[in-house]
Amino acid sequence: MTAKPMSRFVHQAFPGRNRLATAGDRVEGAVLVLGLAVTLLAVPVVGAMGSEIYATQKARVAVEQATRHKVDAVLIEDAPEAIGSSERGGVVETAPVLARWRLADGLAREGVVQAHYDAKAGAGVTIWVDESGTVSEPPMTTEGAAIDAIALALMLWSGAAGAMALLYLATRFVHKRIRLYRWAREWEQIAPDWTGR
Repeated sequence: MTAKPMSRFVHQAFPGRNRLATAGDRVEGAVLVLGLAVTLLAVPVVGAMGSEIYATQKARVAVEQATRHKVDAVLIEDAPEAIGSSERGGVVETAPVLARWRLADGLAREGVVQAHYDAKAGAGVTIWVDESGTVSEPPMTTEGAAIDAIALALMLWSGAAGAMALLYLATRFVHKRIRLYRWAREWEQIAPDWTGR
């Protein structure tokens, strides 16, 4: 902030020295200061919550990395034709297809996997399975856990800052309406003297 906007902000937040300031101006200033204080104090609180979320997600990463692994599956049936499908964002769309795979102990399993359109029966696809050999999502990575924690922390801080901004705007709106109402009442009282009506 430059000197002039900063000075204006200080006068708006602390109108107490202004003899023309009303009770509404003081309430508005108090809400502004409260909103800024809450927004700033929310930073370390949200930071601590983000660290806690990351620790929880990191534990989940360790479990998923230990219990999920890749296996090669073979399609039992043809994948649907690529009619109406396209590449979006550089990722080829996939469709659910029945496939078979073998676990480390030699047992065969069957289930639905995602395969590229137009893939033929007998084609191989790499899938992730859990300890029971069931198809699962890829395990979360440490980077994914960090991104999740940062995103959630930013969402929490944005929520706190947004709530304070809405409170201030609502206070300002109500104060403006009250001020306009009072001005209208005062004008009704003095208008006859000024206009001669």
